[in-house]
Amino acid sequence: MSGKTVCVCGAGNAAHVFIPYFQNNGYTVTVFADFKDEAERLKAGQDANDGIEIYDRCDPANIKTYKGKADVISNNAAESVPQADFIIVALPSFAIKNVLTGIKPHLKEGSIIYIMPGQGGPDYVAKAVLGEEISAGKTTMAGIIPMPLNCRIAEWGKQVELAALKATYDVATVPAANAGVAAEELSKLLGGKTVNAVGNYVGIALHCSNPNLHPGRLYGLFGPEPCQLGLYTEGKVYPDNPLFYETWDDRSSDWCQKISDERLMIWTTICEKVPGTGEPSQVPHMKPYIESIYAGQIADSGTLSTCMNTNDGFKGFKCPMKQVEGGWAPDFANRYFTEDLPEGVAMYKGIADLAGVETPAIDEIMCFFQTFMGKEYIKDGKLAGANVSETKSPQAFGITTLEQLLAD
Repeated sequence: MSGKTVCVCGAGNAAHVFIPYFQNNGYTVTVFADFKDEAERLKAGQDANDGIEIYDRCDPANIKTYKGKADVISNNAAESVPQADFIIVALPSFAIKNVLTGIKPHLKEGSIIYIMPGQGGPDYVAKAVLGEEISAGKTTMAGIIPMPLNCRIAEWGKQVELAALKATYDVATVPAANAGVAAEELSKLLGGKTVNAVGNYVGIALHCSNPNLHPGRLYGLFGPEPCQLGLYTEGKVYPDNPLFYETWDDRSSDWCQKISDERLMIWTTICEKVPGTGEPSQVPHMKPYIESIYAGQIADSGTLSTCMNTNDGFKGFKCPMKQVEGGWAPDFANRYFTEDLPEGVAMYKGIADLAGVETPAIDEIMCFFQTFMGKEYIKDGKLAGANVSETKSPQAFGITTLEQLLAD
């Protein structure tokens, strides 16, 4: 046993994996789940099943199952947070502020709060909610890229299917000086996985994650010809809903690569303008990054497209579409749109504007989809539309200069 305690916040897909995973790695596990009756339901399922079982299919040729359980599951932070050395917040971004507010009075001295994924402005939220605790050294906020898991609950409180546990991670912290310690402890939590510390938190904001993958793929599916499914126009219906990754094509890869090139240019420009911010190599290129985090799960790594469509960690996920009369249509209420665009791509664009970097591909993709979402994020080539305040960009938090952006 490590002698240390991990508090998992929430009771969703990730929590179902982390509870048995951390317990099997030698940690005491507690759960803080304050949404409706989730704590009660999770405890009932765990108790009835004598633990939560992971059906681990990361390697389809070597499927494993194992169980683990939390010592405490509660909707009261006072019961599950004070003993925690580490707090795992693997939740949708809209839930982060409420959770941080709930745990604030109960934080243990020297605790580390890991937010997964670390993109989407959680550092701004953490500074706003926990500024005093962070400044006093009581706690550290750490943002993680990538989200460690691809998983789905099979039976609530009893079984979860694990499709992928990523091989490598990057972490940045507030304050930045604590990144090394946070990286070391996360590596232990994840059973010895490689965890790299990034210089400034902006490096996490510009990282290769869902905002690089999903929007490029969506534009390859629904954007201008020759897109894969045919140009989407208002009211258009498609005959079926294909698999998102197994049918991944070169057109989608081209758009993802364009986004990747632009975010790398933003980071490189910042590193050059403000020496000491970080190193260009700390923000990864897309293809080698996918190869590193899905090591052992990719059958053909020859091209970016084959890294996606022969990846065991990506199998079985449909496109973000909804069934309508006569077929299928894009679901603009899906998180691939509602999170990845305003919280991820808008972050790329907002930082680009502060750094003085042009982003024609990002602009084109965002402008195409924002119309169907009924939003205006980009206007006249800048992140200056009517709905900027709804994004997780620096501008939405009142940051107007590069100097403000890079402040710890």
